[in-house]
Amino acid sequence: MDIYAVAVSFSLILLIYYDYHQAVLASDLVEGLSISRDAPKIVTELEEFEVHVIAENLSGTDIPYITIRDSVPEYVEVQRKPTASMILPRGEAVGFSYKIRPVLSGSHTLYGLTVRVGGPLGFFVVETELRSPTSFTVLPYSGGVPLRLKSLERLWGLIVPGRSTGGMYDIADLREYSPGDDYRKIVWKALARSGKLYVREDFGEVTMRLLLMLDVNAINWELGTPPNTLASIELRVLRSIVETLAKYGVSVDVAVCCSATTKVVRNATEDVERSLVDIFSYITPYCSCSSPITVFLEAPTYLGRSVEDYSAMLLVVNPVAVASENPARFLELVRTFGRKFKVVIPRFEYENYIDKEDLAKFYSTLASLVERAEGSVEMLEENLTLRPIKRG
Repeated sequence: MDIYAVAVSFSLILLIYYDYHQAVLASDLVEGLSISRDAPKIVTELEEFEVHVIAENLSGTDIPYITIRDSVPEYVEVQRKPTASMILPRGEAVGFSYKIRPVLSGSHTLYGLTVRVGGPLGFFVVETELRSPTSFTVLPYSGGVPLRLKSLERLWGLIVPGRSTGGMYDIADLREYSPGDDYRKIVWKALARSGKLYVREDFGEVTMRLLLMLDVNAINWELGTPPNTLASIELRVLRSIVETLAKYGVSVDVAVCCSATTKVVRNATEDVERSLVDIFSYITPYCSCSSPITVFLEAPTYLGRSVEDYSAMLLVVNPVAVASENPARFLELVRTFGRKFKVVIPRFEYENYIDKEDLAKFYSTLASLVERAEGSVEMLEENLTLRPIKRG
């Protein structure tokens, strides 16, 4: 046998063994790794942002070869690969960044990272899964899609504070006269009946309080495609209503059902950003309310209020959800809330999923049912669909 060939073969065996030995040592050093992420806590639909992954070698030995791959949740587009290979000296911290863009609103979590270590020659690699959950909340897009004043006016008659649709004699409430009140607002007929002086409070001069309800079901996520599923449209409607009414000084309580429990937020218009984060951190993509629609009958109680405390009770809902609901339960909601009950149907391409004649019959039946209790049904005119952003 050629002594030279033997020497070469023996050298290769030594190199392979050395690489194997270093890979085993490196795998033991994974326990000395500290891996963290730095990402925004609050973002908006289709907003591109960077995630920074930082790996620190806390062991006393160099890691000659390491690859870190992050796991990106579903419904999040990756703009730059979430992986990097590096040498990680002892006591040093090395990082890399990648870009993502969420296409559905709600709470998202980056969970595990895959760590691959090996010898310097790369013959042997050991793969380990590390858990390092990092959550962020995605708010529905709202820029350029606020509810127009026209829709709000039709819903409950409010235009702007200090004015009313019916003129200065459109009375919102009566209260007893107090020194300093405008004598022109004394209601003389009330004096004749009660013997006491009462003054009127016009719409816009009193703070309206609204209960805003949203029922999110699994099928709402299936209709349409991200970022324009029916559920996404409904969530944009919710944010748009809260932000619009906050500008006009209307107090809004929110109740959202998207799981086994109902999320309620009191006075959401006092601190809009905090309230929106509170609401949408409860929602996850493709979550679904497992309770019947009558769960909203308890919403005022959960909020420490009663039906009488509200000027209007607004339910954001769609034809598919109502059609799949037990009619008796929906009727119970209508009867309990009465004339304060307002049904808002977001604009969507329902005709792509429901026969036009059936859709027309549904609208007619729903309007008749709600209006019989002196409530109202409103089809929003605003188009809240988004144009998907093309990758550069």
